[in-house]
Amino acid sequence: MTKREKFEAIKGMISDADLIMFLDEQIAQLDKQKAANSKAKKETALRAEKVFEALSEMSEPVTPSELTKMTSIEEVREYSPQRVTALFKSLGDRVKVEKVKGVNRWSIA
Repeated sequence: MTKREKFEAIKGMISDADLIMFLDEQIAQLDKQKAANSKAKKETALRAEKVFEALSEMSEPVTPSELTKMTSIEEVREYSPQRVTALFKSLGDRVKVEKVKGVNRWSIA
């Protein structure tokens, strides 16, 4: 049972107008948080697609630092290597990582 469902259930059990108003406010906050999280996930997915596009330009496996230096996509050039690594990981099976002389190098799977 979600927090929202619990608030709705409690609302059905009480008759105090102040408590009902409080629960309505809490439910509204939960809805707002959900919308914000959804927006952030969409933005992250768009960034990951940009990184994937940049990786597809490369002819051989690269490190995140190399990718940010060699890509033609301006937006990806501004990303830190840590962000690129996180976005690679969010792409899942679409990319692969191999360790070459102790350094992780990424390529399209």
